[in-house]
Amino acid sequence: MTCRLAVLGCALVLLSGCPRPVPPEPRPEPTPIPVPTPTPPPYVPAKRLDVGKIFNGMQYRVTLETEYGTTATEERNTPESYRAELVLKVKIPKPHQNLEEITKLNSRLPELLPALPAMIENAKISPVFDDLYRLKCSALQSGLHRLDTLLTRHNFYDCETLLELQHPQSKRRVLFIQSDMDVDTDGSDVDRVPEIEGASSTFQPFTSYRWAKRTDKVSPLIAFRDTKIAELEQELAANPAEARRTQIRASIASLKDEINQLNRFSFLIGHADPFIVLPGSMFGASRAGPFAPAVGDYCVVIHEGVLYPAIVGDVGPRAKMGEGSLRLCKQLLPQASGAYRAVSDLKVTYLVFPGSVDRPFAVPDLEKWRAKCAKLLEEIGGHKGELFAWEDITKPKAPPAPVTPAATPAKQP
Repeated sequence: MTCRLAVLGCALVLLSGCPRPVPPEPRPEPTPIPVPTPTPPPYVPAKRLDVGKIFNGMQYRVTLETEYGTTATEERNTPESYRAELVLKVKIPKPHQNLEEITKLNSRLPELLPALPAMIENAKISPVFDDLYRLKCSALQSGLHRLDTLLTRHNFYDCETLLELQHPQSKRRVLFIQSDMDVDTDGSDVDRVPEIEGASSTFQPFTSYRWAKRTDKVSPLIAFRDTKIAELEQELAANPAEARRTQIRASIASLKDEINQLNRFSFLIGHADPFIVLPGSMFGASRAGPFAPAVGDYCVVIHEGVLYPAIVGDVGPRAKMGEGSLRLCKQLLPQASGAYRAVSDLKVTYLVFPGSVDRPFAVPDLEKWRAKCAKLLEEIGGHKGELFAWEDITKPKAPPAPVTPAATPAKQP
């Protein structure tokens, strides 16, 4: 009974209309705050690598790197804001004394010089090779502020090897140089050739090999120097700054010395005499020794199977190897000139015979030079190629013999 009453009470409560629970009101969404559009950063491109090459054959790699700075006014006045950082990378070649490597550049050498293989087995690499490339690196270091004046890649790698050879029986010593051949147009001798031929923009009337003049002929190169001295003396009379006065006095002294040499001496002629040029680093007291060359030493140049007799006729730049007179160069390549080298590849062999110089220096005798080179070649085992015979083009050619007209046969009656 009690349970029925409880159920009935609950039913009455439900039917009596008790208020239903009200659902909660939704929360109002907050008003969004507008976000300002950010100012775009300054333009900064991605890192970029470019590869190029300048006229002297040097390859360069340029990486452009940018970063955020301040104002243009401030950065303009800050040197570090706009700069280039240079790292010059150079591979130093190593000389070799391997016959197989040498014959890659001059394949006929073992045939032309039968004793060469035996001499190369006991050869020593000349210390001149190391000094040569040290000097080249010093030249690069001192010229880094002017990339356009640096050694060309061609002239940096201009010496393949430099060996000290000695024949086991005769004990004759020889310097073996494998290089290219640039052109030397220097030299003058008014006694033999009054005109200057084949000169280049770097022409000088002097060579290290010289001898006393034999005539009183005046060099045509003196007039220009006299005129230049007069101009400098006129400038000096105007009382320029002391630094300039020092330069003028030095220039006048140099020109007067050149005039004195031209009046007293004759020199080898680039376009007429066969000679080679060796770098200045190969001469001097520091190079004293059994393999030290001297101006006037005999040498033989080998190219494409032909042996050319010559002498060491001039001293050239300290860090440059491979140079011959215009006469020699034209024999190797007819179109060679002061602006066009005879042989670009390292395919020219130079055999220099230290201690072979004849003194005193004298007018070139090309027949004597050839005979002396032939003798020196015999002392290193002989040769089997053509030893070239030079013609002395400084001597006037004999007029052709008159042609006697053939007698007209008498007519038969």
